[in-house]
Amino acid sequence: MQFVMKHFPFLFLILFLISCVDNEKDKEFSDSYTKGALFENKNMPDSAFFYFNKAKLSCKPNEGTRLVFIILKTAQLQEKLGDIAGSIETATESFQYFNKCDSISYIYSIYNCLGIDYEQLKKYDSSIEYYEKALKLSSDPLNQIIIKNNIGVISISLMEEKYETAINKFDEILNNPILKLNRKYYAKIIDNLGYAYFKLDKKDLAIKYLEESLEIRDSLGDDFEKTPSLIHLAQFYQKIDPKSTVNYAKKAYESARIVNNPDDKLEALDILVKNSLTVDELKYYYNQFYRIKDSVEFVRQTTKNQFADIKYDFRITKEESENQKKQKIIYLLLFILSVCIALAIFYIIHKKNKEREEKISYETETRISKRLHDELANDVFNTLTFIDTQDLQNPHNKETVLQDLDAIYDKTRNISKQTSEIRTGKEFSETLNQLFISYTSEQVNVIIQGLTVVDWGKIKENKQIEVYRILNELLVNMKKHSQANLVVIRFENLPKNIQIKYSDNGKGFEKDKVFKNGLQNVENRIHSIKGKINFDSETNKGVKINIEFPK
Repeated sequence: MQFVMKHFPFLFLILFLISCVDNEKDKEFSDSYTKGALFENKNMPDSAFFYFNKAKLSCKPNEGTRLVFIILKTAQLQEKLGDIAGSIETATESFQYFNKCDSISYIYSIYNCLGIDYEQLKKYDSSIEYYEKALKLSSDPLNQIIIKNNIGVISISLMEEKYETAINKFDEILNNPILKLNRKYYAKIIDNLGYAYFKLDKKDLAIKYLEESLEIRDSLGDDFEKTPSLIHLAQFYQKIDPKSTVNYAKKAYESARIVNNPDDKLEALDILVKNSLTVDELKYYYNQFYRIKDSVEFVRQTTKNQFADIKYDFRITKEESENQKKQKIIYLLLFILSVCIALAIFYIIHKKNKEREEKISYETETRISKRLHDELANDVFNTLTFIDTQDLQNPHNKETVLQDLDAIYDKTRNISKQTSEIRTGKEFSETLNQLFISYTSEQVNVIIQGLTVVDWGKIKENKQIEVYRILNELLVNMKKHSQANLVVIRFENLPKNIQIKYSDNGKGFEKDKVFKNGLQNVENRIHSIKGKINFDSETNKGVKINIEFPK
């Protein structure tokens, strides 16, 4: 647990990177959808379709609500531009995300879109099926009225025995108090009701509702809504008053032209072609009809092809995106694995260093204990024995005891100096100098060179301590074994390293037995600060030791 908490920043970094990826996806969706909606408002469907698909591509599979929404926008765009088959294909793609979609209204809109699509294709059974599904999900009274109206319109289109069903459906809607508050939809319902009565050949009821609907729509100034009323009235008068038929059909064509509704324009022209009063009129309306029809078919086919191309391009892009996503996941996993390995290596090294420090500490304590035993305990015991057995009144014996006690004091002071706390930092050069002075005597001359050329204040404390211990070990080994009377220690400040050269004129030792002379600790210590050491010694030719470690 401590290890996890200690390295929590690394884990936080990983979570932060994942969060950044998610935020980037959110921004990409928002930007793409905004651009798509902007192009849709500017009546640039191909660009709108492109960005809606791009927004969809930025969604993750578990983002059901967002996916259903953007698929709905795309399907509605295709439906509006006459790509009915494409709209159905797109809308049904959303089914797989319904179980992850939190918005019932989006699912309702998908079903309603499919109902309209199948109605356009004259697949009325499928259309009613989806309208009924939408009706079950809708809690909005106005939406319920719209769907019931659509089902009623389909009933008119099916066959003669369904006209009564359609009229019953419209009468049911008219009894809804919500409808009286909305003149636009009230006009739509009574127009369809009048058309149903027209199909049943109930002309009095038919003309009543058709004229009332046109009057309301005309007062609203909505040419898009007014066109169906004009077309229905043109159809109503076809067999009883051709002049009125042509008059209403011309008005319907003009309204459809104003709002640029090609389907209504074709329907109005179809009536005009069949009821033209002169050959010139027939020829004119016939040419207009096929010109618009060819143009509409060309535009719709071009739009379908554009949409198909865009969807194909995005399918390729999606595959590439999925591959890139997989690569990013692999890179992220490799990064996480690398961090984990790095942490594990750091932990192992840290643990080994700690074990080494504990081992060095134990060896130091053992060595001190051994020195106390070898150098002091026996001397103290011999001195106590001498005091117990000898006559201290004798001046010679008294002098012997004093000399022994003085020798014990000197040994105790030396051990204390060698194991006491080491002053580091800028004063370290003075600490080393005191160490060298303590080993200088009438028998041994210790010469120091270049001690002050090193800026010890910039050397880490652990390295200073190890340098002190290493030099102390060398001097102890010199005093105990080498019988040298001259020691030279030279410091050199290299660009990246500190170099220490030790030499004495003692009896030396064989290279293959270097560690038997108590220098194993020196090797361990220099390695602990990532340094290196070289021994150069032969019997009776002194010792030369080169030490180097990074600053």
